[in-house]
Amino acid sequence: MDDGNVLDNLTTLIALHRRLLLALKGQRNPARDNPFAAQLRNAERDVRSRIVSWLPLDEHEAHLKLEHLASYILATGTHLDAVEIKAICRSVERFF
Repeated sequence: MDDGNVLDNLTTLIALHRRLLLALKGQRNPARDNPFAAQLRNAERDVRSRIVSWLPLDEHEAHLKLEHLASYILATGTHLDAVEIKAICRSVERFF
């Protein structure tokens, strides 16, 4: 995914992440050997990583980032690893 110039704000990243999650959920053949599903999973991981490492510009963005990641965890039943949690906390701590 070479959308660096397009993906220059948190709102765009979150919207893309939501679309990717919905596309993954809608896959009829989500098997690991399905190349399209694998592309979706890789794109989702990449966008999620960009959101995790995003440095909020203000308190509003900090809240937006935390709300999205919390809703992601609740909706998918997945978890974030310790490195991701540490990066998230460091990125928003100055606003709280």
